[in-house]
Amino acid sequence: MADSIDMICSIVLGSMLMINVLTVNDIAAETYSVYEGDMSVQEILVTTVQVLEGEFRNMGFGVPENERTVLAADSSSITFLIDLDRDGSGLDTVRYFAGDSTELNYTDNQRDRFVYRTVNGTNGLKVGVVTMFRLRYLAMSGEQLTVPVQTDRLSEIHEVEITLEVQNPYAIHSAGTSGVGPTNSLHSSSYWQQTRLASQNSRR
Repeated sequence: MADSIDMICSIVLGSMLMINVLTVNDIAAETYSVYEGDMSVQEILVTTVQVLEGEFRNMGFGVPENERTVLAADSSSITFLIDLDRDGSGLDTVRYFAGDSTELNYTDNQRDRFVYRTVNGTNGLKVGVVTMFRLRYLAMSGEQLTVPVQTDRLSEIHEVEITLEVQNPYAIHSAGTSGVGPTNSLHSSSYWQQTRLASQNSRR
């Protein structure tokens, strides 16, 4: 009888130990996935930011003093003039805008969308994949301009505030959940905001 009780106790304790080991392994695997996801989104974010920062700081380069730099400005798109060749041969029209999330409906993340860059209405380039691309416009006085910015106020744009969020397109499922979707999935995320992107020609 005593042997049977000892055997049952051993089985119970062994089972509990096995459950604890499996739980620890699950936690370690999820932690590693989160870490890998964080590294991935950081790299995507940095690459996208470098493109945006570089060109936004130079928008208006080569534009004569009596001409407007920004041609259109909305919460998720901006169109401006710049001499991309820097040779004085002519101005280019550059537009940045966020695409529709339906373009990336094959990823786990339903908020994924491309940020596009076009030059003179063509040469569409996918700059990066984001879950948020938001633009705000500030006058020299610090006033936030209402979007879309009215044509007669485009020349008042002094600073552009860019807000970006990038999330891993592959979901990380927390313990105890199943299936794919925004309700029961986790995504590594990285957030960036630049509030002082002033064009060198913003005082025109």
